[in-house]
Amino acid sequence: MPRRALTPAVLILLLAVGACGFQPVYGKRSGEVGRQSAVTADLASIAVSPIADRAGQLLRNSLLDKLTPRGTPGQAHYRLDVSLTETRSNLVILKDSTSTFAKVRFAADFVLVDLETGQPVHRGQSESTTTFNRVDSDFATLSAEKDARRRAADEIGEDIRLRLGLYFNRRRGT
Repeated sequence: MPRRALTPAVLILLLAVGACGFQPVYGKRSGEVGRQSAVTADLASIAVSPIADRAGQLLRNSLLDKLTPRGTPGQAHYRLDVSLTETRSNLVILKDSTSTFAKVRFAADFVLVDLETGQPVHRGQSESTTTFNRVDSDFATLSAEKDARRRAADEIGEDIRLRLGLYFNRRRGT
């Protein structure tokens, strides 16, 4: 395609995308005042309840980093309750019954509770599966498993953040 024909095509494409109603979920929209968007402010007003076990700690830390990066909200409007299930299984079994590859699966059920009414306003589920290699070195295997668990917790944390952001975005009617 000649360069002259490409420029108008790109302009038409950009105008079409701009007119389709696309709006950022976390960014500011026209008419919003302040340092952060309304959805970001809603996410920052969520208190994350403690989650059981070490995997729960990893997930809670991930959620705190993603939802309230400026610290715990002074006056929370919502509470996020999460239950987490972790399973680990060996995938590649050798003839001598040893494993060289394993997977870690996290499954989370979450409920967003409005603290003013005490009623659940949003529910959801999220899951993540990560894998790691098992090697002769115990230290390397433990490090790989720890990293796989951290990655799974981060993936679930990001998924929950996205789902809550979409909930708040829809609730605002935009």
